[in-house]
Parts: sequence; structure tokens; C-alpha cells
Amino acid sequence: MYSEIEHLDKIMLPELPFTTRHGLLPQEKSTPQEFKVGVTLWLDTFFAAESDEISDTVNYADIYARIEQIMLGAHHNLLESLASDIAKAVLADEQVQRVRVRLEKSAAPLAEGVNLPAVLEIERESADYGL
Repeated sequence: MYSEIEHLDKIMLPELPFTTRHGLLPQEKSTPQEFKVGVTLWLDTFFAAESDEISDTVNYADIYARIEQIMLGAHHNLLESLASDIAKAVLADEQVQRVRVRLEKSAAPLAEGVNLPAVLEIERESADYGL
């Protein structure tokens, strides 16, 4: 049996680029790094398909602005905290019932002189944040 969420539609905004400072180490706090944020939104798009009105769905520009505010705002030491704040901001749109956040840091310092991509992916629902 499928859950109600599995029957919802998906809107995907993959690989939104940001250059900003997030990380635990001093060099991560002082040197801008490349990040990519991808989000998948679960919502009902039936009414928007029928009405052709933006008010019946999410506005992509608004979702981007919410993500941008988090990415360029307060510093986060951990990708986990950053991704959670993005999820919370996206889920604040009452149309969105579930979100998947994929956060890629292009050069995470793993060892002395070793910087490799690090990717975190989380899924959250409105109820996870009491929304």
C-alpha cells in the first residue's frame, strides 16, 4: 500500500550553485567554497495544472530565495545543520509536504592536502518540524 506522500507530484530544482563559507575548519570559515544544492519537493500539483495559476503551486523563485537566504546567511559548521535549515525553510511553504535536500560541497578537507567532494542528502516532512 502506498502512503499519501508517495502519490504526490515532485518538483525538482537540481544543482543550484552557491559560493559561500560553511565548515568546521578555519580555512573553511575564511575561504569561499563551491556548493550545489538540489531540492525535490513533494506536493499536489493537480489544481495548478487545471488552473494554470501560480497561486495553486509553489513559486520556484520563492523556493530559490529561501535556499539562497540560508546558504548566504549565518555560518554553519556542519552540512547536516545546513541541510536541515534548508529543509525547514522550504517546508515553510504550506504547499510542500516533503522535501529532499541534496547538499554538495565541492572540496571538503578530508586530510592534509586532500580535498574531495562531500554530499549529504536528507528527506524531511512538515511534521518533522511541527509545521
